[in-house]
This record gives sequence, C-alpha cells and structure tokens, in this order.
Amino acid sequence: MTKDDDHARQLAALQQENTKLRKINAALMHRAEQGLADNGNSFTFFQVAAELETRIHERTSALEQAMGDLKASNVALEQARLAAELAQNQLYVAVETIADGFALWDSEQRLLHYNRKFCDMFPALRDVIRPGLSLSELIGAIIAARLVPDAVSDPDGWMARRLAYHREPDGSLILAMNDGSWYRVSERAIADGGRVAIYTDITEIKRQEMRLRERDLAAHSQLLHATMNSIRQGLAVFDSHGRLMEWNQRFIELTQPDSRALRGDSEHKLAEWVRCCPLGGALEHVNPRGQTLEVQYNPMPDGGYVMSYTDISERKQAEHALRNSEAKMRLITDNLPALIAYVDKQQIYRFTNKGYESWFGVPQSEINGRSMREVLGPRLFDGRKDYVERALAGKASEFELQLPAPRQNIQFAKATFIPHFAGDGSVLGFFALIQDITDSRLAAQALQDAKEQLEIRVVERTQALSIANHRLQDAILATEAAQQSKTHFFAAASHDLLQPLNAARLFLAALCGKTLPDNIRQLADKTGTALEAVDELINTLLEISRLDAGAVEASPQHQPVAPLLAQIADEFAPLAEAKLLRLQCHSHRAIIHSDGVLLGRVLRNFVSNAIRYTREGGIVLGCRPQADGLLIGVWDQGVGIPADKQALVFNEFQRLPEHHSLCPKGMGLGLAIVNRLAHRLGHRVVVRSHVGRGSLFGIVVPYGDAGAVCAAAAAETVAAPGLPPQQHGAHILLIDNESSILEGMSTLLADWHYQPLAASSAAQAIALLQHSGIAPDVILADYHLDFGATGSDAIRSVCQHLGRNVPAALITADRSDAVQQEAADSGWAWLGKPVRPARLRTLLAHLTQQGG
Repeated sequence: MTKDDDHARQLAALQQENTKLRKINAALMHRAEQGLADNGNSFTFFQVAAELETRIHERTSALEQAMGDLKASNVALEQARLAAELAQNQLYVAVETIADGFALWDSEQRLLHYNRKFCDMFPALRDVIRPGLSLSELIGAIIAARLVPDAVSDPDGWMARRLAYHREPDGSLILAMNDGSWYRVSERAIADGGRVAIYTDITEIKRQEMRLRERDLAAHSQLLHATMNSIRQGLAVFDSHGRLMEWNQRFIELTQPDSRALRGDSEHKLAEWVRCCPLGGALEHVNPRGQTLEVQYNPMPDGGYVMSYTDISERKQAEHALRNSEAKMRLITDNLPALIAYVDKQQIYRFTNKGYESWFGVPQSEINGRSMREVLGPRLFDGRKDYVERALAGKASEFELQLPAPRQNIQFAKATFIPHFAGDGSVLGFFALIQDITDSRLAAQALQDAKEQLEIRVVERTQALSIANHRLQDAILATEAAQQSKTHFFAAASHDLLQPLNAARLFLAALCGKTLPDNIRQLADKTGTALEAVDELINTLLEISRLDAGAVEASPQHQPVAPLLAQIADEFAPLAEAKLLRLQCHSHRAIIHSDGVLLGRVLRNFVSNAIRYTREGGIVLGCRPQADGLLIGVWDQGVGIPADKQALVFNEFQRLPEHHSLCPKGMGLGLAIVNRLAHRLGHRVVVRSHVGRGSLFGIVVPYGDAGAVCAAAAAETVAAPGLPPQQHGAHILLIDNESSILEGMSTLLADWHYQPLAASSAAQAIALLQHSGIAPDVILADYHLDFGATGSDAIRSVCQHLGRNVPAALITADRSDAVQQEAADSGWAWLGKPVRPARLRTLLAHLTQQGG
C-alpha cells in the first residue's frame, strides 16, 4: 500500500467520525433547548453539549491538518514518479549501451525487457522476441530454428536442461551456435523472483582455445613419434578395421612389411601381423632373417589395437642352453622323493622335477616359464610370498605348508628356499625343496589332541551326536515328504501339460498323412514346427523344475576328458560347417572327476550357443589346466556380451536384444539349465567376454585319479535291425482317460491301416473285448488314468482277462525313472508324450511282429 492510499484512508475515517459528532451535537442542543421540560437537567445537557463542541473543533483541526499532509504527499508522489521515469529511461539507455546481450524475466518466466544485442544473437527470431514472451516459447523457437546443435540432436533433453538452469542457475551456461559463435549465459535472481540474464560473446576465446589445443596436439604427436622411435621394441598401431596407422623404425626393421600397407592402402592389411588370440595375448614368430619375435596384442578403447614386436632371439638361445643342462640334472632330480624347483629373480619357474608334475597334475611344460603367482594361484602364492622375497634378498628360509596338494595326499610339507648367488654376490634366484611331512605332523598333532581333549571331546561329541541324530531323523522325514510331494507334482505337471499337446500332434500327424493342397500342407508344416517349439519349451521348463527340486543326482567318476571333447566336436561339426565356421578341438590328456552325462550337457550348451551367436570366424573347444582344476571351455569370435549383462544371461528367459537378429528362436533357458547343472556338479562356471571380439564360456572341473579310471568295456557293434514290415489290419487296444487322445490316436492308426479299439479304463476295455469278441494284438495304455488307476494295472487286467500276455507299451508324459523301470521290469515298451508319429509307427511295427 502506497503513502497516498494511507492518507486517503485516514481522511475518510476522520470525515466519518466528524459526521457522527455533528449528529450527536445537534441532538444534544435540541434536548438543551427543551431543558425546562426535562426535570431540571438543562444545565447538565448544556455541559455535555459544550464538551462535544470542543471535541468537534479538535477533530475538525485534525482533519484540516490531514488534508494538508495529503496534499503534500501528492506533490512528493508526483516528484517520485518523475524521478522513476527518468531512472527507467536512463536504465534503458544503459542496457542498450552494454556490449553483451541483456534480458530481464519476471517471476513467471516472461520477458520484461531486453536490449538489441540480445535480438542480434537470434537473428532468425526477431519477429518472435517481444515483451511477454515466455522462456519455454523462446527455447521452443530456438529448437525449431535449429540454432543450437545440441538442441537438434536432443531437443527434449536440451529444453529440460535449459529450463533447469534458469530455475537454479549454477555458474555459467555455454551455448554453441550453428553459425560458429559461442555465448556464455550468466543468470542471477532478483528480489521479486525474476531473473536477469547476461549473454557474453566468447567466440574469439573459444577459437583461441582451439588453436592452442591444435598446437598442443601437434607437439604431443611429435613427442609421441620421438618416443616410439627411441623404444627398442617394434610398435604398430592399427585401427578397428585392421589398417596400419602409426609405426616406428624398429617395427620396419623387424617385420619388413609390404610398402602398400605403409602407404595406408585399405586393400592391403597386415593380416600376417594382427593374428592373435581373440581375447588378447602374445605369440612368437620367426621372421625371414631367423630372428624370434614375441608379438603382443594390446586393445585400445576405440576398437583399435597396438602390436608390439620384441626380439627375443638371445633369450631363446639361452633357454636352449638351459634345457641342455636341465636334461642332465633331471635324471637325478626326477627320482628324488621331494619337490625340487629353481625360480629366477623375476619369480618365474625355470626348472621343476617330476614331483611338481604329479603335484599339480599338469606337464612340466605348463609350469616352467610361468610365474609363481600364475602357477600356484593367488591363495597359495600369498602364503609363501614373504619367504620368496627373503630368498631373493639372499637369506635362506625354512617353513611349513598346511595347504593340501591338488593331486596328492599332502597336507603338511616342509619347504626350504636356498638363494643362488652369482660371482659378484648378486642373487640370481633360489632353489626350492619341498618334502612331505604329513604323516609325522598328523601323528604328532593327533597324539597331542588326544592327550589334552580326549575326555572333553567324548562328552561333547556324545551330546552333539544325540542332538544330531534327532535332527537328522526329523530332516529325513521332512525330506522324504518333500521329495514325494515333488515327485507327484512332476508327474501331474508332465501329464496335464503334455496331454493336450499330444492330442494336437496326433491330429496333425493324421492330417499330414492325407493328400492336401499345397497351401494347407504349408500350414500343417508350420503348425508342426510350432508344436515342436512348445514341446521343447515344456520339456526345458520341466527339466529346470527337476533340477531345482533335486530330482537330478550327479554320479561323478574318474575319467579322461579327451573322449568327451572328441564326441562333442564330432556332433557339432556339421552345424558349424553349415554356418561356414571353423570348429577346432584342443583336447588334453588330463583325468577329471565329474558326471560325464551332466558335464556333456553343459559343454554341448556352450558349443551350441557359440555356433548360434557367431557370424564368422572360429570356435575352439579346449582345456586350460589351473591350480583348482581343469578349465574346459568354448572360445568364440561372436558378438560378445557387455560386462554389465554377463550375469543376466544365466537367468530364465533372459535374451539380449542385440542377439535376436542372430537367433530369433531362442527361449533364454539354456544357460539357466547350465547354471543349475554346474551347481549340482559342484563346479565353477567361468565367463569372459568382449563386445565385438568374442566370449569364453567354461567350467572348472576337479582333477581325477588316473589309477581309479575303470576301463570301459568295448562296445559291441551290432548292426541295427531293419524296420519289420507293417502288419495291416492288426487290432490295437487304446486305453486313455482323455477322449481327445483316443480320437486322435484312433484316426492316426486307421490311416496306417490298423484296427483301433478305444477305451478310457480297464473295465471299459474288458467290456469292449467281450462285446466284440476280438483279441487285441497290441495294447497301448496311458500311465495316469482316472481315480488313481494306472496303465500298468490296466494292461495286467486285460492280459489276465485274455489269459495270455499281449505285447504292450506305456505311453505317458511321466518321465520319471520309476515309471520307465516299471515298464522295463514288466517287459513293456515305454514311449514319452507328446508322441512323435515316426517313433510310434516303428514301435507298432515291432510290437505287432511280436504278437504275430
């Protein structure tokens, strides 16, 4: 509220009060004039009237003074208005004289005032910029006019960031314009909630920065070339397409590349020098001058890579001399009952005796030449790191090991490290001697424990054993109940899920057996493919459920790994050849301890995925010995998996979007089964992958004992019998509680020239046989019938009624071992649902021959 409004309010109040007092004075005067008739109170009324008149004069004076003040305030207000107009005009002139763009926004983000420089920044928006324009409208116009490159690529994101800066300005905002100019925007809040924005042209500063940066890059490039030429190794830098980009003189001396590759001809790549392991590594190469080169591969973030070439000819000659002297020493050291090794000052094994080979379960060629940390593993190496450093410092040390050896029954060993001094007193390495003291340590420890803890442990173990027995009995009862419940669930799930699918496949098989138009034949074939996919999905889900329920038990055995790898490679070779891929198998002579069937399923899944997601290149199925077991894996040159998504591929129904184009039919369940099988086997799964370069999927299997390997009996090669001729007109008794199954099966058998007899139970089957007087040649019965009855009971009842055994088969979705064993014990065939027509027809041909 202004000062004039306050004066006007006070004046109105005084006028109202003065009017009231005049009315009161007039009333009192009237009463005073009639005082004689008012019981002698005239004087009193007169006094009151006199008092009121005094107050009226006072209020009138105050009112006149207020009117004077109001007039003076009006004069001052007019002077202030003129001063404000003058100041505003001066402000507008000052704003126009500013060299930077100026804009004033109110609290509702609407443009109040701006200068000409602000309009010059956006020449295409001169007709749009006006007072009252909202900031959102201005930003939208800038985006529509494509004035800012950042706004063109991401209009919504740029608008959100610009509005966020206007709401909470922090520092300065840099705008790069399409015409090559640069502006720095600085906004500040004002008292009423609005914003003042200053747009400063920093184009020249940015250009100066770019010139300085280009000059620095040129200097760095010269320094890089000088540095590369000063290195004694040959260096070559390749881009992501394998083209040679940079090299030093040493590279030319060692490799003598084609001159066309040095000129940057994209058609001539140095393929001879870029071959390496798809996951990185090093290789050795002998150039035409006989020099041995060590070629190392180092990837770069942009997809390119750096190759380094080191002349190791002298080192190879020294290694050759060392091997000659080693052969003389090995005759003695290999027959000593201890582990003997020599380690150089770089902590690399240079010599080991035969005891080391037995200890680690790997040949000496895979130990010598590798570092102690790599051979022993971080856990074993860290336990003796201090003693290694002490020996390399020239001090002998002796200590005991309490870690078991992977391949021998060694729990306690005594190790002695003896330094090897050169003629000048420097340490060249050290000799390591490890002796087995397990028996003596165990005997001493057992004797000490028996002396100190015998009575206490007897009491504690007795109490613990009693408690454990009670808990064990409860756990056994609970486990048996849970296992029985899961068994019933699997049987019911298999039956209920696969029954309608079986009926559909029977009807489809009957349809395909008829003469159909080409368009109907195509629809039938596509329907069959869809049913195959549903069948595979249901069986996979049931297999996952059986694994989660513990229905699959592992039976590990000591066995060589080579036959398993060879069998898998032979199975998948045709698939790899169909996609023009190279499938190589690098086997190993190691003995493993695992379930060969379950392990084979894991490896087959790895090979199948590698073929599925590799466009071109090679796939390697091989082994790598490790301290904790044999790594059996599949290396491919496929599309790869991002690091943040490698754990997701082991979840159910997880398929990466980038893999859909290579294999649209996958369900994302293969690696989920692999994860469960590995857990059941107690093996560790290994995954390494680089996007665009390939992946490794492997499993670490514990080493086995060669002495425990049982020689498998030679398989008898028996020629497969040919399919017996079909017996037309044979009577087939069908027993199934599903009417759709009976209808589909009857239709299919009739098309095959059999005589079907359909019944839903044993009682109905016997009644049907009595009424028709027909004796069936074959009985096909579903296992799970109504009211808890089984197909086994139905077959026995019919055979008892006939007084003879009839060839029979159980056709069921229950794939449990118990049902299959019952069929085998009874001499019946077993066929799983959904029924494959070809297998059913072959089975009927054999069964009808038996009946005949």
